[in-house]
Amino acid sequence: MIGDGVRGVFRQALSPTFLFILLGSAMLWYVSKLGNNYDTEMPLNIRIDGQKYRLTANVSGRGSTILAQRLSLKSRLNFTLDELVSRPSRDNPGSLTITPVSLQRAINGKISDLTVVEVTKAPDFVPAEVEDNKPDTPK
Repeated sequence: MIGDGVRGVFRQALSPTFLFILLGSAMLWYVSKLGNNYDTEMPLNIRIDGQKYRLTANVSGRGSTILAQRLSLKSRLNFTLDELVSRPSRDNPGSLTITPVSLQRAINGKISDLTVVEVTKAPDFVPAEVEDNKPDTPK
């Protein structure tokens, strides 16, 4: 008896009209929140002279733009070493360290809707001719 009364209340509360209005209001709230500006940390996929890297950058922009960039997982930013400032790596002989500021400027030039505030750590770049001369290491 009590179970039938509770089921009846839930059946009325979860009517299709109520669910439609609830879904519509949630979508409107979400869209309005995506219109605000946010600062967040975002992983980026880049390619330097054909070599793939994943780095983390602090970005600023509209929520909808940040969401769109995060959802486009296959998008890669392509650069050549000539576009970036590099110096010999202290940790890895034969490789180059890309300066974070040059990477930040280059990314800002390719992504117009977002502003890269900071690249937290730039990758070490191993030129192809150095990579070809490395001895094979056992795995």
